[in-house]
Amino acid sequence: MSERLEGKRAVITGGGRGIGKAIALTYAQQGAQCVITSRRIEDLEATAAEAPSGTVHSIGCDVSDGDSVDAMAAFVHETLGGVDIVVNNAGIHAAGRFLDIDPETYSRLYEVNVVGIVRVSQAFLDGMIERRNGSIINIASTAGLFESPGQAPYNASKHGAVGLTRCMALELAASGVTCNAICPGFVDTPMLDGFAELVGAESDELRKQLAKRTPMGRILSPDEIANLAVYLGSDESSGMTGQTMAISNGMRMS
Repeated sequence: MSERLEGKRAVITGGGRGIGKAIALTYAQQGAQCVITSRRIEDLEATAAEAPSGTVHSIGCDVSDGDSVDAMAAFVHETLGGVDIVVNNAGIHAAGRFLDIDPETYSRLYEVNVVGIVRVSQAFLDGMIERRNGSIINIASTAGLFESPGQAPYNASKHGAVGLTRCMALELAASGVTCNAICPGFVDTPMLDGFAELVGAESDELRKQLAKRTPMGRILSPDEIANLAVYLGSDESSGMTGQTMAISNGMRMS
């Protein structure tokens, strides 16, 4: 099988588990050199250990902290010499009744899920623009395309990520740098376990109930998101920008 990302250099935030981990491992298998970041160092080390030797490097980073992002960017440039792909995957979730959620929760989610994209992207865009080539991939959510009850802070932040993606794509288009968003539906990740705990449900039962809500009758695997991220990071998608691609087992069609 050809390596579709041969020679590419990628930074993947939230790369220690779930979707970010799957993207990092798939990218490495497709020939890319990667740096993964997260606030959980132990998750990063475990992911790097699963990848082919020398293909995945790790550094702790909090995307809501400018100094932390600056230190991460310096490490990435020293390690990889530059970046061709930025995958903004780091994100947090909150749920509850609108009247019960304080404004500070909205600020916290916006700082990570939206401003985090801004900080990380700006840290690497100069080099991409100079080379007139690069891909920014923002992991949003179907929650950024439609409404849903009990998730106002999360939906608002993911709508922000979608709008930001489109604005970035428009401004960057003439430079040759693309910017697209992947909008997953229900994915089998640790975030689902956190959601189950938040709503007082048993994890396996929650997964069964969510699967019933999709036309395909199942939830996604992180690898399915990773496969789409390979396409968006490869030269195959060089003419695609500003797109928000829902992958949701038919739950959302747009």
